[in-house]
Amino acid sequence: MWIVAAVVCGLFMGEWMRRRLNKVAYRVGASELAGPQTTSTDDLDETALPHPGPRWWIPLVLAATWGCVLWQIGGLPWSSVASITKILGWFAFSAIGLWLAGVDLDVRRLPDGGQLLLAMVALVFGVVLTWGHLARLVTAVAVALICGAGFLIIHAISRGSLGLGDVKLVMTCGWWLALDGVTAVFAGLALACLAGIVFSAVTRSREFAFGPWLIAGAVVAGLFI
Repeated sequence: MWIVAAVVCGLFMGEWMRRRLNKVAYRVGASELAGPQTTSTDDLDETALPHPGPRWWIPLVLAATWGCVLWQIGGLPWSSVASITKILGWFAFSAIGLWLAGVDLDVRRLPDGGQLLLAMVALVFGVVLTWGHLARLVTAVAVALICGAGFLIIHAISRGSLGLGDVKLVMTCGWWLALDGVTAVFAGLALACLAGIVFSAVTRSREFAFGPWLIAGAVVAGLFI
């Protein structure tokens, strides 16, 4: 009953997100993206990109995710404060993450506004979930910093091939997954890297958006591992 309700709500929410995303209001012009060291802005104009298409997968993915959230957490949504917090937290995390994935797949950029909203959601719900458990809170903070430092090193070594948006995103995902244990963090990162490698091999592209795979890895690891 509740799983079905979550799926239906996910469909409606996902459809609303799909329509909003399809307006491509998140796209910005070359002048807004160009930095002080940029010599040419010809490749930076997102408004000149072709439309990404209907993206019917968005409501389907969100509906399936919200259904899995209730299925995995189990019990009635009002059975405890912890279960309510965890359900709402995962609903918000997956919805915002899916929006970021839709943007990243289109323009290969993770907007700071969406990143900040995702981080605030993860932080607020995470603090509530770890209230009175200082060790879990400290572990989550440490894991987030380690993930961010690791990806920052990769960003420097790859000369920007791995964007700073991915560095920020992995910190949020690391924090959120570490609330359930370090194993989930390793699993999420492994799944994200594996999915990225497969996607790169299938599309024969060395440059691709990594944000969607980080989100997907976090959701799968957080709910099933």
